[in-house]
Amino acid sequence: MLFRKTTLWGLASLLSLTVPAAAVIIWHPSWWPLIVFVLWTFAVCAIIVALQRLKHREQCDRLLTHSQVSAIRTLSHHRHDWMNELQILYGYLRLNKLERAVDVVDRIRGRMEQDSRVSQIGIPELATFLLSFRTVCDTMRLDLEIQDGLQLERLPYRADMLSRTITGLVNVIRFRAVNPLSGENVLKLVLSQSEGALKIVMAYQGELAAADSVSAEIKKCLEGIGQLDDGEEPTEQSEIARTMVIHFPLTA
Repeated sequence: MLFRKTTLWGLASLLSLTVPAAAVIIWHPSWWPLIVFVLWTFAVCAIIVALQRLKHREQCDRLLTHSQVSAIRTLSHHRHDWMNELQILYGYLRLNKLERAVDVVDRIRGRMEQDSRVSQIGIPELATFLLSFRTVCDTMRLDLEIQDGLQLERLPYRADMLSRTITGLVNVIRFRAVNPLSGENVLKLVLSQSEGALKIVMAYQGELAAADSVSAEIKKCLEGIGQLDDGEEPTEQSEIARTMVIHFPLTA
């Protein structure tokens, strides 16, 4: 609402310049219309600058609020997941099933280590997307496997382009995932590097809409930065299971 008001005020200020301009035309022999026009123009410019600052501040406040809400939702989901794991652990301990309890502890430790690797991936925008994925998607689960010590900002690629590309790859599957009647859809994303080059393996288990166009959409996301290795893709691709291997070759 404030954005529309500032825009209307800006347009009104610009249109108001017609008043001193008309005075200059009508009383052109006199010097005072020209002075009024100059002062009026300065006033309009000051108003427009103030409105632009107000609009920018409003946009920043909106982005900050959105970030805070997203952070709260992410923390809430993580808290819910940890509470579930702790309840399972507590149940096994009450039943004296120590082997099952150890399995739960190992699973919790593995998830904590994986979240730590994601947070240290080197691209904050991408890390935020991966850590908060469960809060924005309810059609599939994203399982991450990131090589220990992988820091994408040290690779010879533009960080913003790499972030958009990986986010786009996940969204290609996300927007095609169909809510199953039973079970759940799972996308396993494996990120690793070898000799400075990045390798991504996407293994999806679940139902997909328009599955035939997945490869084409992925190649479109990779245009100019990576390539889909069709040779390593299993031959038994289907609507419920497929694996894609993606390479990001070293830049020249």
